[in-house]
Order: sequence, then structure tokens, then C-alpha cells
Amino acid sequence: MSIATPERLEQGPQDRTAARTVIASHSLQHVYGQGFYVILPELYVSLGLSPITAGAIETVRRIASGTASMVGGFLLDRFEHRRVAALFWSLAAMAVGYVLVGLSQTYGTILVAVLLAGAAGSIWHPAAIGLLSRTMPARRGFIVTLHRASGSVGDVVGPVAVGLLLLVVGWRSILIGALPLTLLAAAGLSWTLRRAPSWAALRRASTEVRRSRDQARAIGSLLRSRGLVMLLLVAGVSGIGQGGLMMWLGLYLRETQGMGSVGIGIHVGMLTGVGIVTGPLLGRLSDRIGRKPVIVGVIAAKTVLAALMAITGSGLIFSALVGLIGAVLFATNGLVQAAALDLADREGLEGSMIGLLWGSNALFVGAAPLLLGALIASFGYGLLFWWVAALNLVAAVISVGMPAIPKPEVATEPV
Repeated sequence: MSIATPERLEQGPQDRTAARTVIASHSLQHVYGQGFYVILPELYVSLGLSPITAGAIETVRRIASGTASMVGGFLLDRFEHRRVAALFWSLAAMAVGYVLVGLSQTYGTILVAVLLAGAAGSIWHPAAIGLLSRTMPARRGFIVTLHRASGSVGDVVGPVAVGLLLLVVGWRSILIGALPLTLLAAAGLSWTLRRAPSWAALRRASTEVRRSRDQARAIGSLLRSRGLVMLLLVAGVSGIGQGGLMMWLGLYLRETQGMGSVGIGIHVGMLTGVGIVTGPLLGRLSDRIGRKPVIVGVIAAKTVLAALMAITGSGLIFSALVGLIGAVLFATNGLVQAAALDLADREGLEGSMIGLLWGSNALFVGAAPLLLGALIASFGYGLLFWWVAALNLVAAVISVGMPAIPKPEVATEPV
């Protein structure tokens, strides 16, 4: 298969606009994902859920997301010229999935709807990160974490906006009313990307479909490397704790602090707000000094901050700690993704690597909300932050044993 290498792509103004548009559009995908955590307490009360049934909703969404990302990443590497179309359909189908959540009247139909929404939204990551990584490999750590930081903008805007909207409209109306805006944004994204010359050249250069056997052989070779296996473990174990925190913080604040939707929205937004700035800075640092030391430092910081949250439990100090852990909470994802893409550099497996990371995380993270729900039902909400600290401590120990990840040496244009 012909692979368009970065040296042959000359970045012009429209190409840089396309990259910025992809990065900016990622925020919309996260407005939905993170805003749903503020809707979940309302759904919890509306349907009379228990911690276990509420946890099952997030488990279904996570597993659907990871599975679809893994399969989608594999297919997008076979049909690289379809990545732009995949971005449009990912946003559109995700919005339809959440509309179905808003229309659902039973617990069973909600599970089906979140499965669709989670699966559709997850296709974004292998498509978008694959395109960005292919065009700017030497600045991969910065670009991937900048893409993640854009998601963090959505993580802040979504919960706060949903929290405010819940003061005047019901949660069902929010999910249904967002559909037209999302479809308009998806159409604008597709139009912008198709006008970018080098991105169009990348599509034309990769129209030959790669054979599944060749692709599987290349992925198998990478899976035999110690570096990739360690990265998958680090991402998965750290993700178990992180997934529990994102799912249960809003319910913790509602059930133990009596906090309303606005307060919950602000705190859930704080989990990622500071990361909008710190994420790209950490990514740039990893481009300069290597991925491993930054990954180890970030996970160690999450361990300490989660333990402090468990000790305080409430009040202004607790709220400040929520913001501080938000500075590093999602940095691990971007750094691990950049490291995996470094290992697969020039193999044309960007989508497969991102899909593999998300799929692996699904095996770890997908069961976490349900398992943690059962533990909280038995031992109370005080267990939540010790859970996060313990899992990140294990991930930190694993990350220390990782080999150094080689950096690509390619000259690139600025974003």
C-alpha cells in the first residue's frame, strides 16, 4: 500500500486550518461525553436507579466505545481515504444515539442508546489522531495532547452548560435539542477538511486498500514489543481509577454533599479545566525529553492528589484538589497515545494503535463503573478516592519499568 509520508506533505494555510478544525471539533465530542455525567444524577433519580444499575450504564458506554474504536481503527487503516468521512459520521451518529437516550422511557432502551452513542463517538479518535499524527509526526506529543486539550474544553463546557440548562429545561430536552447544532458542526468540519490540499493528497495517496493479513501481521509484530505491552498496561490500570472518578464524582457530590446540578457541573468541569493548558505543555515537554519521564511524573501526581482528596472529602480544599487533579488527569491518555504512535511510526497503523489503546482500556475501564458501584453499595462513597489513588499507584510502578520510547526525527510545519 502506498503511504503518504510527512516529508511529501507541504502544509499550506488551508491545511493548517484543517488541522485546527479537527482539533477544535474534538471539544464537541467531549461536550456530550462529559455533559452526560451531569445528566446521570438526574437520570438516577428519574428512573430510581441503584449504584449497580447506574454503573452498568457507564460500563455499557465504555465497552461499546472501546470495542468500536478497536474495530474502527483497524478498518480506517485499511481504508485510509475514508478518515474524513468517518469524522462526520462519528459526530452525527453519536448525536443520534444521545437523542435516543432522551427519547427512551425504559432502562433497557437507555442501555441500547448509550451503546450506540458510545460506539459512534469513539470512532472519532482513530480517525482524527491518525490524520494529525500522519501530518505532524515530529511534534506528535504536542499535537496529540493539544487534541486532548480541545477535548478538555468540551469537558469543561459540557458539564457547566448542562448544569445551567437543567435549571430551566429537563435532561431529555437537552439531549434532543443538541442534535441540529451537532449536525451543522459536523457538516462544517467535513467541508473544511475537503478543501485542504495536502489532506486531499493524503486521501488520494492511500486509496489502495491494505490486505487484512498484512495489517494483522504488522500489528502482531508491534504487540511483541515490550514497550507497547507496557504502555497498554499503564493506560489500562490508570484508566480503571480514572473511569471511576469521572463516573462517580457527580453522584458522590449529590449523595454525600447534597450538591445541586450547577455545583456538580462546575466540579466535573474542573476535573479537566486546568488540563486545557497543562496537557499541551506536558506533550511539548515529552517531545523534548522523551515520553517515559513525563508519563511517570503525571501518574505519580494523580496518585498523590487522589489520596489527598480521600483525606479531605469536602470543602474548599477538596474543590481545589479537584482542579489540581484535573491538571494531569487526561495527560496520561495523550502521552501514551503519542508513545504508541512513535512505536508504529511509518507503519501506517495510526488508527490501529489508537483503536488498540481504546479497546484495551475498555477491557480495564469498562468494568470499573459497575465494579466500583458494587463496592460503593457495600462500603460507601468514601472508598472512591482511595480506589483512584491505589490504581494509579500500581500504574506508576508499571510505568517505571517501561523502556524508553524512540522519538521520530522529521521536520514539520507549525500548526
